[in-house]
Amino acid sequence: MPKQVFAFERSGPKRLEVSWKGFWKNITIQLDGETIGTIPGQKQLAAGQEFQLQDGSTLKVQLVKKFATTELQVLRNGQPLPGSASDPEAKLKTAYGMVFFIAGLNIVLGLAAGIFQVEFLQSIGISFYSIIFGVVFLVLGYFVQRRSAVALVIAIAVFALDGILGLVTAISQGYDPNSGGIIARIFLLIPMIHGVGAIRAIKKQ
Repeated sequence: MPKQVFAFERSGPKRLEVSWKGFWKNITIQLDGETIGTIPGQKQLAAGQEFQLQDGSTLKVQLVKKFATTELQVLRNGQPLPGSASDPEAKLKTAYGMVFFIAGLNIVLGLAAGIFQVEFLQSIGISFYSIIFGVVFLVLGYFVQRRSAVALVIAIAVFALDGILGLVTAISQGYDPNSGGIIARIFLLIPMIHGVGAIRAIKKQ
């Protein structure tokens, strides 16, 4: 049974548990081990359900679908719980995690192509340039982790431009575009884009 657990305060004890069966069925919300409410299915969850807590605060649980993403929002008095999908800190962590992932992947593949002369990697354009690309993203990831929106925007722009140039080059050379690669790049870009708004929200706080 999938579940998520949350604290009410950052670095505090995780007191709230949201669990469900299958595709968002029979959702159960527990606080300190006691069930405070249930939600029958995805339709009701998408509409959003509120529960009154003993301390007078209001808990709202809602499944929100956005472009290519689905997030379980858990709000207390309108504010996302730490670590929940809509928590700006969690979104920022995911964003710089993607930047570091891109960095590591390019460095590893670039080294493999150069040192071991892997023909397949070389045939798809992996080269010494990939190592430089990875190092640049390591530096950008460092600044994104420190809440630099500028560094994150640069990472998004560079990654998107690199994909566009690769696509144009492949088409100009008579190759069919790799749809899998395009989709993967989009899924890497989405959390990075969400990270820009997260940094702004954190700085407002």
